[in-house]
Amino acid sequence: MKLTKLLALLLSLTLVFTLAACGNGNNDDPSGSQQGTNAPLNREDNTSSTDNQGGENNSSNVGNIDIGSIMSGNGSTDTIYGQLDEASKQQIISDLAKDGYEASFGADGSMTIVDPDGTTMVQKPDGTWVVKDADGGEGQIGGDWPDNEFTKLIPKPDFELFAANTETDSFSVAFMSATIEQIKDYAAKVKAAGFNINEEVEDQEVMGMVIYSFTAENADGYTVEITSANGTSALTISK
Repeated sequence: MKLTKLLALLLSLTLVFTLAACGNGNNDDPSGSQQGTNAPLNREDNTSSTDNQGGENNSSNVGNIDIGSIMSGNGSTDTIYGQLDEASKQQIISDLAKDGYEASFGADGSMTIVDPDGTTMVQKPDGTWVVKDADGGEGQIGGDWPDNEFTKLIPKPDFELFAANTETDSFSVAFMSATIEQIKDYAAKVKAAGFNINEEVEDQEVMGMVIYSFTAENADGYTVEITSANGTSALTISK
């Protein structure tokens, strides 16, 4: 499965991230049913009470692994699966295998899930998720500022990372809790770091929403675009 570039369009991101957040809220459906790609991969609902008579129900310790939410860019979880006991880990491996997924656990406390099309989902020991596709794309939900050829070109921002996506020819990241003023200050730092060729700046208000963007190139042919609108900020570097 080809990973979409998380931050290609800032306004699209605003919508997608908002919907993802709403999707993790209270479910007004009294049946508790989930539909579509956001349905959790949880085999507990297929297990009758008679299946566990006389034994421990390990699945109650496992929690839901919501593959749909992970793939849609909202993979945060209260459960760090690599910290579960061995019986629960084996239960996860067994349950996921029934749906064609391969699960494994690393000595560092990580968990890796490979889906049938080759997409790999890794939960790091800190609970954050990384999604990798077969073409080399990598999406990150939360976690630390990535270390790659693109991030080495710019100063590390002070904003909280919401999600990041790395492709062979580009890097994109969405920020949380960054004001327009902070984004403008950061753009000035990026410019001072060498992105000062063919500079374009937009700063306007549209239908009551302040939109800011900074685009420039550096001497090595990389292009940076920093955008902020409606409380959502993003950065993309491409070559």
